[in-house]
Amino acid sequence: MDAVDVVVVGLGFTGLPTAVAAARAGLRVVGVDSSPGRVREVVAVRRGCGLGTVSEDALRAVLTDGRLVVRDAAAGTPAAGVHVLCLPTPDGRRGGADLGPLTTACRAVGRVLRRGDLVLVQSTCPPGTVAQSLVPALENSAGLRAGVDFHVACAPMRIDPGNGSHTFASLPRVVGGHTARCAQRAVRFLSAMTDEVAEVATTCAAEVTKIFENTFRLVNISLVNELGAVCRAYGVDVAEVLRAAGTKPFGFLRHQPSAGAGGDCVPVSARFFAAAARRKGMLSPLVDAALAVNEAMPAHTVHRLREALHTVGRSLRGARILVLGVTYKPDTPNVRQSASVAVLEELRREAAVEYHDPYVPELLLSDGTLLKGRDFRDVREADLVVLMTPHRVFRDLPDLGVPVYDCSSGEPSGSGSAIEAAA
Repeated sequence: MDAVDVVVVGLGFTGLPTAVAAARAGLRVVGVDSSPGRVREVVAVRRGCGLGTVSEDALRAVLTDGRLVVRDAAAGTPAAGVHVLCLPTPDGRRGGADLGPLTTACRAVGRVLRRGDLVLVQSTCPPGTVAQSLVPALENSAGLRAGVDFHVACAPMRIDPGNGSHTFASLPRVVGGHTARCAQRAVRFLSAMTDEVAEVATTCAAEVTKIFENTFRLVNISLVNELGAVCRAYGVDVAEVLRAAGTKPFGFLRHQPSAGAGGDCVPVSARFFAAAARRKGMLSPLVDAALAVNEAMPAHTVHRLREALHTVGRSLRGARILVLGVTYKPDTPNVRQSASVAVLEELRREAAVEYHDPYVPELLLSDGTLLKGRDFRDVREADLVVLMTPHRVFRDLPDLGVPVYDCSSGEPSGSGSAIEAAA
């Protein structure tokens, strides 16, 4: 019998909950990460190490009883019946993905791969990545044939950091195998942790499903942001319009206006979608337009704030501003591609800007500047406060004694000394 049932490579937003779920299902799990700092914070169960996608109590329990062991990738990847790859796929050239972390993991896994093992790719990938890039990397490293000697499948992770209404088990999973037998093996593994598994014909179909789901969200977020602009032009309350539209019992899915979609998946997947179309000589004008709207939202938000200040005889230039919330969504520590950070950087072109975020003690900007968060209750030196990410702790702000503008919707609201943040 194997000493290890499952190895999870990458212990971020998707890998850590997978490792914990597998351990809670009674499997012996080793979690591997290339960041020594990440390994230390997971082993110590430091506050926030669950990154909003797994209970830290659940993590502590499986670490304590030994069902989950966490180690640095430098110590090597152990042999196991199942290897789950949960590596990031950031933007690469021409809208594609940087597959460096994934291919490195494939080579490491390939060196310990045995006949009958399963490699399950949970990363979000452009169409064709598993079959055209990862399978060859595994085969070359292992000296074995995928679909004959070992199994390969793709089951992109669905996860909504900070949203406790869905559990790992309750979220249906989509999986496609390199062969039918590969898919069967992956379905058996996932069914031990997940209530529902939907099988598709190929790994490529699973990849396309994931990028379509996220592109769908990006298109609708951009659409509702355009709706906000139209409503403003006609003097109509966008919230009232959305409430009224929501009474339609079919064909409508509500999205909220914002300063733009961010994070690891939604805008990245839309760029993967557009790049995939171009690779086949096709255009994706709708997706391209949605991406353009999304990328313009931070500058639009700053422009609208500048106009709001002008109407009360104030100027953005030279102002001292405290930004509240810099993560890409409420109650999660992720700042990757955060619209709130983009707004902060736009503001710094004209104003002196500081920030507070309970999840982000330090913030590295694109120009290399490192900002340290400050206490938002001490605003004596600020001319105004700008709420960007409405964490729960900001929902009932005290009277700060300075003007507060809620820009979390992309449209500044409020000009008094305190406002109610968006729920």
